[in-house]
Amino acid sequence: MAGVGTIEGMLRRIPLFSGLTDEELTPLALRCRRRVFPPREALFHEGDAGETLYLILSGHVNIQRATPEGGSVHVAWRGPGDHFGELSLFDDLPRSADAITDTTSDLLMLDRRELLYFLETHPQVSWEIIRTLSARLREASDRMVTSETRDVLARLAACLLESAEAATPDTRGHISLNSLSDGRLAVRIGATRETVNRRLARLKQMGILRRDGSTLVVLSKDRLRQLC
Repeated sequence: MAGVGTIEGMLRRIPLFSGLTDEELTPLALRCRRRVFPPREALFHEGDAGETLYLILSGHVNIQRATPEGGSVHVAWRGPGDHFGELSLFDDLPRSADAITDTTSDLLMLDRRELLYFLETHPQVSWEIIRTLSARLREASDRMVTSETRDVLARLAACLLESAEAATPDTRGHISLNSLSDGRLAVRIGATRETVNRRLARLKQMGILRRDGSTLVVLSKDRLRQLC
């Protein structure tokens, strides 16, 4: 059996490949490259050629697009078990967004040629990719509706809740969110940094959130969910 410390074991933790046997995982593992990236590292930019599929073992990556005014629009936030960068591998077009690490991120990388060769002999993985892309289309549609109908406080609560759901609570049920500065939150929800700062202050006044140095601590996921 493939151990959890091997590349095969790591691939098994990614839903895309979780249904493969050890014999199927081994040749795939040999084709993967592994690298740890620091926070705020650009993995690729909009317009770059797309030659690599990224698989997240740990950490988080922001997918965002630049605006003509020099700002950025948040597209998606990917965490452990997620993959990204597949669109350009299949449509042969340049990258449609930037991918920037949000935290220290341990990634597996699979080159386009190796992935397409593997998919030819493992059609079940192709179906998983199709299901993932369908889910992301729905996600993009939901995000557009959210952006149009929710106010800043609700969008901020939803963003914090998404991060909290991916973290582990302490014995009191509190959840520490590192590396979530006001500026990063502003990019993710499409608001100004000053507006985010005021809404965070309101959440603190409501007893939903507190600051511990540069760390945001969620005191109640349920109350965040209600604000969403």
